[in-house]
Amino acid sequence: MLTAEQRAEFERSGIIKLEAVFSAAEAARMRDVVWGELRRRHEIERDDPTTWNRHPPHGLKSSKKHHAFAPIFGATMTAALDGLFGVDGWVMPKHYGQVLVTMPNAETWRVPHRLWHADFQYHAKPDDLFAVKYWALFTDMEPGGGATPQLAGSHKATARFLEGREGDQREYKRVRDGFLRSHDWLRALMQNDDDAGRNERFMNDGFDLDGLPLRVMECTGRAGDVYLTHPWVMHSIAVNARSEPRFMRSHAVYAARSASSTGDQRSGSLL
Repeated sequence: MLTAEQRAEFERSGIIKLEAVFSAAEAARMRDVVWGELRRRHEIERDDPTTWNRHPPHGLKSSKKHHAFAPIFGATMTAALDGLFGVDGWVMPKHYGQVLVTMPNAETWRVPHRLWHADFQYHAKPDDLFAVKYWALFTDMEPGGGATPQLAGSHKATARFLEGREGDQREYKRVRDGFLRSHDWLRALMQNDDDAGRNERFMNDGFDLDGLPLRVMECTGRAGDVYLTHPWVMHSIAVNARSEPRFMRSHAVYAARSASSTGDQRSGSLL
């Protein structure tokens, strides 16, 4: 089950990091599966970096349902989901989610300005945890290595933005775009600036939005770590400025009581 500290962190930031959900050996097996499909499907060779950008590394249909990823839903993960939704309160996904691969593709890393979004609609009540999204790392991820950037605290700020809005005012794009235009700090996050202090400003300094702390963070960690995020936590896509590929899986887990389990997710993640 979740500790009191983890519950408080999820309430505050919308993000929990679960460490060592599966083993290094299990993560290595997962990587073997993906590298095998990359070779078969795109002629991308694990030991030849000159081939890594031969084809965008997506469309990995065989890896998507491979049983090697079953350890994601080991004891640590299921206990955390039980803690959030209650025992038997969540629905096991039909597969293990998107296979997210980002090859090295940049020399420098900056907080991204494009594609900030959440993957779910905004029809639920703010206190109704109808789903979470998980981000399972099956390779080590260092800062700047393509790990998904998350806007910690954006779930609470979005909920406050939704107060008094009903019907069409909760339409997905209207909420997303309206929220991101609702304050100078958020508008700056969306701007492609040349500020040398951009990373410091958005990641370390963060911002207090009328009592709600916001900051950008990366889903970094060791192979086997898993992040759980509130469905309204916004995230983006980042370049990989490291020398090794980034491997991650991401998927929604829905509350059993929620009609959203039949399709409230806005879209598949690009990340």
